[in-house]
Amino acid sequence: MRCNHWKMVFGVAFAALLSVLPNPAFACSAVACIGGGPEMRGDFLVVVKHDGKPLPGVSVRVTSSSEGTVTVRFSGLTASDGVVDVATLASGEYWLNADLLGISAADQCFHVAQRASRKARRRATYEWGRFAAVTQRAAGRLVDAQAGTGGTPLWNLAHRTRVPISGSMLKLKNPFTGDVLATRSDVHGAFAFDHIPSGIYVLHVEGGSSNRAFDGTIQLIRISSTATGDTLVLTRQDPGRGSCGGTFLEVVTAK
Repeated sequence: MRCNHWKMVFGVAFAALLSVLPNPAFACSAVACIGGGPEMRGDFLVVVKHDGKPLPGVSVRVTSSSEGTVTVRFSGLTASDGVVDVATLASGEYWLNADLLGISAADQCFHVAQRASRKARRRATYEWGRFAAVTQRAAGRLVDAQAGTGGTPLWNLAHRTRVPISGSMLKLKNPFTGDVLATRSDVHGAFAFDHIPSGIYVLHVEGGSSNRAFDGTIQLIRISSTATGDTLVLTRQDPGRGSCGGTFLEVVTAK
């Protein structure tokens, strides 16, 4: 019994972590709901915060699935106090998703019992923006890590060619003021947003080409003068050698 309990705790915690980690290598991993997740009451509060303060405008959805069909059971936005009251839910298993501007604060399974136990929770609290990449500047480059040529398929995957992604539209949005700045990557894949104040931002990258189309991505970054790195490197990579593929964001120090 104790082993099963810890498997459930680990599964829920791991699923929550996957939902907010910036590295999309986890994106293709199937997140299982182990043990039905935590028990919630039929009606409960969802609280979303950022840096310990209430975060309004977060989209919260509760869904259930049956035979491959997903049904939305609740949908709402957090109010000025960062809270939304989830409507009464029947007994069953559910998934709760909370996000702002495409950045997830929660992606968690839970269940409602026919008769609520003493462990049933009345409140679920989440933090938005905890895993932002920290950099001194909103500048960097876009790279397409294409498989090499001339060798075996495995050799080609191990010896990738880094090709600049040019012509991408990049938009940097302040989630609290709504201000948006835009620029495009140049022929070298380089981009820069000048004179950006310290704070947290959502970076949208759309379009662009490296001799093939570039999938869009949404990344969360925090500008800080105390950051050790100052260059954002977004690398698009196909699946292979244990990697799921996707767009990877890292922060490096410019040479």
